[in-house]
Amino acid sequence: MRVTTSILALAAPLLAIAALGACHKAEPAAHITPIQPTAAASPAATPGLWIERVSDRHGSRVTKLCLDAGAATSLASFNQSLAGHCSRHDMARAADGSWHFSTSCDMGPAGKVATEGVMRGDFSNHYVVEARSQTVGAAESAADGPGRVVADVRRAGDCPSDMKPGDVVMPDGARSHLNQLTGHA
Repeated sequence: MRVTTSILALAAPLLAIAALGACHKAEPAAHITPIQPTAAASPAATPGLWIERVSDRHGSRVTKLCLDAGAATSLASFNQSLAGHCSRHDMARAADGSWHFSTSCDMGPAGKVATEGVMRGDFSNHYVVEARSQTVGAAESAADGPGRVVADVRRAGDCPSDMKPGDVVMPDGARSHLNQLTGHA
């Protein structure tokens, strides 16, 4: 599930988040407009090199992604496959421009995950995703319980010459491509 968590924050502005994080009920945001989770209704990230710092109970990890319209389509496909595991997948925009989401997903061996969270930022250069989750029934009992994820995602400019659209540099330095990672949803 680490790969999934690693690219979920990148998928978030393209579609609603499926399984980032939280059963802990957040305060209802004032002036929220519910939306259907579609690519057109959700915020979209600007093409370029995105650097994502994800912090959770396991520590902090940095992932780099070269994004263009094709990579955005790949992320959208990944998110839709994750959403297929979810009985609840709600997303709403607040008057302040933030996006609030709530999901309830059966991730098979990874357990049943309930999530509440918010995305804030301009989505063209920088955004933050904060989520709380509750996992039950995971094959590895250590995965059960509450969780908190914070993803700080920044556009660092154009993709460098050694990265093509869809290329991902994982936290351990390994290189992959979205097409390879999204097959693990």
